[in-house]
Amino acid sequence: MKTIVATVASIFLAIGCSSQSPQLPQAADSPPIGSFFVGVDSSKLPEPARSAVLSAEKDIDLVIRGHPPACKDSPDSGESDGGTLHYKCKYYDLTVMRSIYQVGDVYGFIYGPVVTFPDDYPISYVRFYSGKELSALLKQPAGR
Repeated sequence: MKTIVATVASIFLAIGCSSQSPQLPQAADSPPIGSFFVGVDSSKLPEPARSAVLSAEKDIDLVIRGHPPACKDSPDSGESDGGTLHYKCKYYDLTVMRSIYQVGDVYGFIYGPVVTFPDDYPISYVRFYSGKELSALLKQPAGR
């Protein structure tokens, strides 16, 4: 497990030092998969870091599209803050944040994935949604 932490930490260092700017999503409903580890060629990573990064990318992508993660069939725990769920995946912890939130006079939710590798900083893609927009996102068919 320490190998995963060391490799992931070196990935984050390389990402932070990269002169390549992050690739922004082209459309709000379809961010490009793989945009979470910018400048990282996962095929060149040693195992188990390669599997950890690929699995995390897949789960992040699924959650931001409004679907459950692939790492587990059901969450390990949850919170009564609007529906935040916690998953203990093979290589990382995944929090699917869904919390009631207010911006000025506008009520809605903050929603998105937060991935934390062991002994490391979290990677997140959390955004504010109106109740109507989040409801629409979560009702999308799986094939979209």
